[in-house]
Amino acid sequence: MWELYEILLSGIDDLEKVEDFLIGPRWSAVLSSSGSVGLAPVILEKYDRFDFSYQPEKGMTLIEFASHAGSWNFMEASLAMAAVNAFYNSPGRLAGPDESGKEKRILPGGRRARHSFRTFCEEITAEGKTVLAEPVYDNDEIAEVPGRMDVLRRDTEFRDYYLSAYRELIPEADRLVLSGKTLVDKTAGPMLERALESGAQVYLFGPDVPLCPALKGLGVAGIWGFTVDKADQLMQMARANMQRDLFLRQGHFVVME
Repeated sequence: MWELYEILLSGIDDLEKVEDFLIGPRWSAVLSSSGSVGLAPVILEKYDRFDFSYQPEKGMTLIEFASHAGSWNFMEASLAMAAVNAFYNSPGRLAGPDESGKEKRILPGGRRARHSFRTFCEEITAEGKTVLAEPVYDNDEIAEVPGRMDVLRRDTEFRDYYLSAYRELIPEADRLVLSGKTLVDKTAGPMLERALESGAQVYLFGPDVPLCPALKGLGVAGIWGFTVDKADQLMQMARANMQRDLFLRQGHFVVME
């Protein structure tokens, strides 16, 4: 389970610093000293069972924030994953081919970025059966895209399955799609293991997943992540009750296959 986080942390430059950060109503955001922004979902719990293990401050390094990705305080873990994404989803770092020499694919940004989920489904999930774990898209949108899908959520909606159903659903599926929320709440590791055991393909999709090529070494078939082009605007929006479709206009998706 923890190997996933160890791989992410091992690739982060320990000199890059945190310029600004916040935990908003829905999203955490971290602005790095290189000007890149990372996002991660905020998971609200009724009771605070675990305290923050450190005092986050501007000027600390990204790795100091990111090293708490394994925290069971989900606010702390959310801020940590935002720091992870601020490093890996930097526009400058994503320029050029990946470590295997393969060029990354750039999808349209601005208003068109919101259609990236449909593009993903048309290319990846149209055939067979897919398990979507904690998607940031609602069920009305999911119903409009091609493919048969079972949705796992912590806070279930109509026809969703609760997260623990992954042990039954994944072996019957052709693929598993993980969101950034599963990295925050620690369900990504067990689900990934279950998928690999059963021969299902694994993808990461969402504005909150790290574009880390080393994850492919764990068996991840592809990563569809988000990079922010307008850092200042996004940080301002994150302080309010930022809606997904609005912040998606501040950047574009990048595909790492």
